Amino acid sequence: MASNIISETYLVVAAVIAASVLGGAITFGTMNISDSMKAAWLNANDRLKTSVEAIFAFGDPDGSIAYVFVKNTGKRSFQDGEIKFSDVFFGPRGSFTRIPYGESGSPPRWAYIIVNDDGDHVWEPGETIKIELYWTSNLGSSDYYFKFVTPFGRSTEITFTPG
Repeated sequence: MASNIISETYLVVAAVIAASVLGGAITFGTMNISDSMKAAWLNANDRLKTSVEAIFAFGDPDGSIAYVFVKNTGKRSFQDGEIKFSDVFFGPRGSFTRIPYGESGSPPRWAYIIVNDDGDHVWEPGETIKIELYWTSNLGSSDYYFKFVTPFGRSTEITFTPG
């Protein structure tokens, strides 16, 4: 009889431990799913609030620098680091390439300034950036293609002829 009580006690203790481990695993899995869903929602929210528009582009056919003005038409502000992580594609129509960001160095490269910055160095809704594209040779008079893609996947493009 005493051995039955000890055996039942061991079984009850083992069942309690197994239930605790199972409960902990379920709780951990639920928290991971919750974190993943929250991150996906925040990414989608940023994407929905992001909108940009290329409003003007020009360049000197005898020079190697093109200028493109891009307006933040969304509801989200961009910090300096986010703008630098944007993708810029530029080149003659049908022969464009991705241009790396760089405030200095050899071309091709691009840099930017916030034209109507209020002093906080944040690209806020309604503000415009002037992108300076440093090309590898004189632009000439052919058509050029420009595309700007934010880190959140929103993009704008414009085609222009220097001159």
